[in-house]
Amino acid sequence: MPLIRPLRALHYGSDLHQLLGELVTPATAGEPQDKREVGEVHEFNIRRLVRGDFGPLAGDDEPSFSHAARLLQNWKEQGVVVRSARPALYVYEQEWDGVTRRGMVALVRLDDEDSKEIRPHEATLGGSNDALLAQLKATSTQLSMTMSMIEDRSGELAQFLDRFDREWPGLETLDGKGMTSRVWRDENPGTHLQLSEALRNEIAVLADGHHRHQAARQYREWRRNTPPAPGRRREHPCDYIMMMLVPEGSPGLVCQPTHRVCERLNRDALRLIDDLEQLFEIRTVETDEELFGFLNEQGGNRFAMVRPGQRCTMLLRDEVRARLVGLPESVRRVDAAVLDELVLRPMDEALGSASDSLADSGASGSPWAHNRSSGEEVARQVLDGDAELAILVRAPSPSQVMRVAMAGELMPPKSTNFQPKPVKGLLMNSLHSF
Repeated sequence: MPLIRPLRALHYGSDLHQLLGELVTPATAGEPQDKREVGEVHEFNIRRLVRGDFGPLAGDDEPSFSHAARLLQNWKEQGVVVRSARPALYVYEQEWDGVTRRGMVALVRLDDEDSKEIRPHEATLGGSNDALLAQLKATSTQLSMTMSMIEDRSGELAQFLDRFDREWPGLETLDGKGMTSRVWRDENPGTHLQLSEALRNEIAVLADGHHRHQAARQYREWRRNTPPAPGRRREHPCDYIMMMLVPEGSPGLVCQPTHRVCERLNRDALRLIDDLEQLFEIRTVETDEELFGFLNEQGGNRFAMVRPGQRCTMLLRDEVRARLVGLPESVRRVDAAVLDELVLRPMDEALGSASDSLADSGASGSPWAHNRSSGEEVARQVLDGDAELAILVRAPSPSQVMRVAMAGELMPPKSTNFQPKPVKGLLMNSLHSF
């Protein structure tokens, strides 16, 4: 793994710690339904920086996020946001629904194209890279962190994360989704060196934040092409990204499924559905219990298809799986990848450009929506006639994701949904200096 180093994090000042639930996102109050909007959140809520160009400091005909940069500077001058005096490694704990996940937040050296020490696990869609790059250029600040998992073969990271059980955290808050976040800091240089050495040969596999990783690399290249300031050191903060590292075996490392929903089908698509029996063993069932009981069984590539008034189980035929030679073995084990190869791509061609309101077609060009609601909610949506087709997909396990990334392969976009995401606003990273 690239060299890790501690950071002097930016965070909300101690006078605001009692209000953290209103300042992070998702916030306890004022969170908008449309995540593209700022909403009626607190005047110091992190979303006002993340969303960029809103508020009285915004101006016309200027680069994106210029307002966010001025607002951040104002917050620094007012003591709303402060920077830690000494570098530290941070332990970040998230607790929800009786589940706890811990990771270490550190600066991780960005990899180069040929080193692959930070590895994606799926292809990406959409144009958010441009906005994230503009945000970095304007604010010189990483406003949120990526989350990665590592094998942690020495066990050093897990041991470090377990040391803080009885200590009161420096930061603690409840967010708008009922999750409690806690942050501890370790300023011991000996611990920093020990962990750096223990993790030196590890590979970080991105669980969340593929676009932020890509934007950070683009920002690094932009800075490298910018004439250096007099006396600037060769190593620069832009060489690093703020990252939460979670051991692969952590019980709190949870991947949820992303189901596929199509609002409308045309005649060609209906014909393809009729032909699915050549690829899958399809059986009609009467209840949700039968449908999800089938999905929860082990073995094979399993799916559930829901049409208005109809529930069907789908099990990939063995002889078809044997013919999927175009998919690497590590990817062939992932249901979402098999579905993409055999069903979604042919359906895309059949449906053409006839996208629908449920689909994120602006990002993907596909008429399929990537729905992260529960399987029960998605099934009910279709059974009630709000859409014409849903295919429910099992989530890959963290170990499956690791195998794909370590093999140098990629899953299709939206194959995984690691939840919960790291909360925005607890820790930020300045790119002005270490």
